[in-house]
Amino acid sequence: MRSVGIDIGRNSIKVVEVLASNRTYEITKAKEYKILNMESSDQEIDILQTLHTISKEFDTESAKTICSIRQQYISSRKVFFPFKERMKIHKSLAFELEDDIPLTIDKAIYDSKIIKFHEKSAEVVAMACVREEIEKTLDIMERGHIDPDVITPEFCAIANLYEKWYKAPDAVTEETNESTEPDKLVVHIGHSKTFAGVVSRGYLVWGRSIMWGAEKVAAAISNSFQVPFTTAHDMMPDKAFVLLSTTDASKEHIKMSEAVTKAFEPLIQSLRLTIMLANTDYGTNVSEVELIGSPSKIKNIAPYFTQELEKSTNISNPAHHFSDRHIKNHERLGDAFLMALGLCIEGLRRPFNPPVNFRQMEYAKKNLSFEKFWEKWGYTAKLMAAGYFCYVVYAVAIDTVSTQLEQASYDVMMNQASKIAKLKGRSATPGKIKAFIRDKNKEADLVKVYDQLDEINSPMKFINEISQILPPNKNNESFDVRRMMIKDRQITLQGVAKSDEIIKSIDKALKGVALNGKVSKAPATIPDEAGKKKFGFKFNVKRKN
Repeated sequence: MRSVGIDIGRNSIKVVEVLASNRTYEITKAKEYKILNMESSDQEIDILQTLHTISKEFDTESAKTICSIRQQYISSRKVFFPFKERMKIHKSLAFELEDDIPLTIDKAIYDSKIIKFHEKSAEVVAMACVREEIEKTLDIMERGHIDPDVITPEFCAIANLYEKWYKAPDAVTEETNESTEPDKLVVHIGHSKTFAGVVSRGYLVWGRSIMWGAEKVAAAISNSFQVPFTTAHDMMPDKAFVLLSTTDASKEHIKMSEAVTKAFEPLIQSLRLTIMLANTDYGTNVSEVELIGSPSKIKNIAPYFTQELEKSTNISNPAHHFSDRHIKNHERLGDAFLMALGLCIEGLRRPFNPPVNFRQMEYAKKNLSFEKFWEKWGYTAKLMAAGYFCYVVYAVAIDTVSTQLEQASYDVMMNQASKIAKLKGRSATPGKIKAFIRDKNKEADLVKVYDQLDEINSPMKFINEISQILPPNKNNESFDVRRMMIKDRQITLQGVAKSDEIIKSIDKALKGVALNGKVSKAPATIPDEAGKKKFGFKFNVKRKN
């Protein structure tokens, strides 16, 4: 299975592809598509063109595609349910979040992420998303020729970078030793916004969007140095920095540092409020801050955050902490692809720990396989259906007509047979008609036999012909025929003669009667006579005309 995560930002669109095979995962492709009109408030055309390109390069039709909804359109809350069944939890979400969202229940889509199971309860992050935002996301994705399988919040993408997403939720008991890692605030700095979330005991329990992005730093540098916005943006993060001390620093360096720190002040203030809100409402104790994302590589930004927030701040790339046993090629992934990687992982989740997906109910993805099949073979199927219908109509019609014809012909035959057999009334039964036909058939067979006998030549005919063709025999002294046998078409002739010359003349005479003039000698079985020689001949004749 291939999973493709698509992170749409104001500066660029990041895409990560992961191939899952036999419970092993490998990052096969990662690409960033820059958006041309970075400063424009209307980037729809660029986004649609880029999505169209992505659909071709990553073959999104055959892959599982995941996109995100910005966290500012998501309302989330960590709650405990006194049961562990996922279906019951899902049905109870709207009731639990009713007081936390400024909308009616029917104007939001709900889903949840189970953090852990207790003995008879479940610890859950319940979420609600505005329907209008789901519709906008689906609209722009579909117009970009991509039909996403999962629409998930940015919260889940960041959570996948820190949690064990490949396992089922943990079952916690009183004897279970929970993680002793300190709670930390994860800050993912983007181009136009920043995601801030709290990781407690190995789970992301709360997150929010801060409408501040690295574009503010680029704008401050552009104003301070009077350079185009795109030029100032390209300077980050390599050429932007914060000075920890102004001693021996040039005016240009001080100017750069002041521009960057001034741009970061609104974010620092929002993060202070975020830490305070997380500690009071969620019972966390945030003691660390972790900066991720490309802008976090601005020089000395971590010490500056440590100083301003009074919390230990580090720069990290959580993808580099993965092991090859879980995801291969993770070390090659840059800081800009973290959100896209998290989205891609959300599509790899298994049923025992399913993804958070706001594409539900009327927004659920339709199975387009039949529609594509019908689009390709619909005309052929219609022709086949029409042909089959015509065949059925023809078969029914021909069966009806043949049945009627059979009955009519049977009636006609019965009437004619009755007349010929001279049967009337009840005596005109099929049995008697058949008996009459059998008798007539026997008579016809006898006629044929008689006709064949008329064609057979009688033995008298051959006796007469032989008598006429034999040489003259005066006073019965030259030769005598003692025996003549006719069997089928073979004639055997035996007799006695006074000399061999007479026997030869008999042989010669018989050839005129024999078939094809062939006469052969045969042993004479008649008694010997004094002073005479015996002879025997056999030959075939034509019995049938």
